[in-house]
Amino acid sequence: MAAAVFFAAANIFALPGAQADIPDASGEYVYYRDYSFNRESYIGFLFYDEQTYEARWFAPATENLAEKNIDILFSVEQKNGRLDLTGERFVAPPAQEDVEVVNYIHDLIYELSGRRAKLQKSLLVDYEKNKLPFMQAGIAEAASYEQFGGPVQMLYDAAVPIFNLKKIVDYTGRDVFVVVTIGKIESSKDKTFAEFVPPIKNAAKRESFQIKSAKKETLSSRVEIGKNSALVQSVQADKNWSLAGQNVWTLDDSAIVSMQTMGLPEGDALGQQKTAARFLRFFASSKNGVYCDWNALDIHAGGSTVKISARTYNPKTKKIITDIKTVRAAAPNLCGCLSLAVYTDDYQANRGYFDRIAKSYLCKMEQ
Repeated sequence: MAAAVFFAAANIFALPGAQADIPDASGEYVYYRDYSFNRESYIGFLFYDEQTYEARWFAPATENLAEKNIDILFSVEQKNGRLDLTGERFVAPPAQEDVEVVNYIHDLIYELSGRRAKLQKSLLVDYEKNKLPFMQAGIAEAASYEQFGGPVQMLYDAAVPIFNLKKIVDYTGRDVFVVVTIGKIESSKDKTFAEFVPPIKNAAKRESFQIKSAKKETLSSRVEIGKNSALVQSVQADKNWSLAGQNVWTLDDSAIVSMQTMGLPEGDALGQQKTAARFLRFFASSKNGVYCDWNALDIHAGGSTVKISARTYNPKTKKIITDIKTVRAAAPNLCGCLSLAVYTDDYQANRGYFDRIAKSYLCKMEQ
């Protein structure tokens, strides 16, 4: 079996005027929680191509307030190093009282694109050396932004698409504009951007899950690479796990483990900051109605290994899942990837058990 190609090179673009560490791909989007409103509010930006963007402002219903949803499709062009809006069409039209919100969306696009374009430097975060919590790590820029109280700190991370903006912190140290999720729509049927809702607070009720005592067992995968070598991956688990498919095992209906082979483009390596950022954007991406909560995200990068711990939620099923990806170099431009996905309630109740399995992951080439 040939190694899977990981990063596609087609249909990628950069924000006009910006020096992009990771070009955006058609269909990528980002959502932010915007604390400048008196009610809970979110704003998302979707990239179609260099001439077309979409913006959506969403405010969930409350006890006293109805849900609000404003969705605008913009045509743009580059002008003086920022996006210039040349036309718009309302996908979800605003009410008369929401005209100010529409103007605010216009201002945000001008401001965020203009401020990003001025940063002619790398926005890659060194996650191997970083010791800060994930949402505090980034390339910090001091700025003045009246909408958010005047003096602010704007935190950038190349893993975030479009504006590369992770969050804005006001002069009191409070987050006022912060990324909630990123994603990529896979097709015209993928409504993940149009139907975004914030992270759910309560998971669907599940029966109490306990790990049964069982004999130790190695779960392993062997993939032939060429004529005389193979990529071998394994974890130390037990007989509670059942083979469910090629290189896929399940633990009742609670967890799933899979192993796959991944290729990197020529010249890329796991120790590079760009590779870690690409993995973040790829693995921590919402799609097909399942969202990744960026405020529950963590990454550890070190030499030949990148580990990403994410939490995903499905608003329709109310399922919350902890998803741990461990990518390990096996040869130049060739990696193995362990995926461990488990219901978050079950993971928290049996964290030591699942962490031991993830930590036991081995990946190597054999003749």
